[in-house]
Amino acid sequence: MKNQKVFVMGHKNPDTDSICSAIAYADIKNRTTQTKRYIPRRAGQINEETQYVLNRFGVQPPAYLGNIGTQVKDMDIRHIEGVSGHMSIKDAWARMKDENIKTLPVTRGEKLEGLITIGDIATSYMEVYDNNILATARTQYRNIVKTLDGTLISGNEHGYFLNGKVVIAASSPDLMENFIEKDDLVILGNRYESQLCAIEMGAKCIIVCDGALVSYTISRLAESRGCYIIKTPYDTFTASRLINQSIPIRFFMKSENLITFGLGEYLDDIRDTMAKKRYRDFPILDWNENYFGMISRRSLLGARKKKLILVDHNELTQAVDGMEEAEIIEII
Repeated sequence: MKNQKVFVMGHKNPDTDSICSAIAYADIKNRTTQTKRYIPRRAGQINEETQYVLNRFGVQPPAYLGNIGTQVKDMDIRHIEGVSGHMSIKDAWARMKDENIKTLPVTRGEKLEGLITIGDIATSYMEVYDNNILATARTQYRNIVKTLDGTLISGNEHGYFLNGKVVIAASSPDLMENFIEKDDLVILGNRYESQLCAIEMGAKCIIVCDGALVSYTISRLAESRGCYIIKTPYDTFTASRLINQSIPIRFFMKSENLITFGLGEYLDDIRDTMAKKRYRDFPILDWNENYFGMISRRSLLGARKKKLILVDHNELTQAVDGMEEAEIIEII
């Protein structure tokens, strides 16, 4: 990078000429180049003589840098915005597709709560056959309305479906009485008798398909019984296929034993972990343990080596730790 910092440093046991050389040469470079990117650093403790000289001339000592190895912060970190655990599977899938990403970080405030991957979403499509799962996952009615491109006729969209199962009422009211139970969510058509039967059987929510009209009588009865009514333009088959996509991603996300890395960690320390764990992406936390971004194994290839100018010596054994990973651009 054109404006990448360049550290000017002496040896691990710096004497006065080593410290002063780093300060002076960084100053010269900053005054003779277009960008002021040269920074003096020290690799060891300042002795009393050097401290006296710096105090005498009112010069601040260089900051300590004990390792110049490549760190996570030197990698290409993808700043993927965190999403709420309340987001529906359908919306998560759409965002992954739009942004061409395979993993979404789930956050609350600035803290990482979990990760949801395309594989997790595929699993939810292929392996979920439980008709109680909407209630088990505490699905918000707002998610159901949005997933079905529907309209909420009765009820509060911020409420949650907490009990009951999902059933399709394709039969006559007489037969419906045999399988509809209190607090169920019922997907049905435009038949007045079926809508009335579902509400009277204690359904918590009815999904009216094909954009059918909902009568004033049904709306008032639903309100008095605390029953939600959602109208959707989809037919019953499509609505029944789509409705599980309203489940919040927190139900499927991975939230335990997450492997995270900090901005200050060195690549040597994380390579083995990244190689052993066959995850596509790894979340990065900042200095305050807040979510910062994501890296992948491919990010290792684009890591930027720190740039270094050596002053007062040219011995590897006396150099700052991690020098073998740095790019040495000058030796004075």
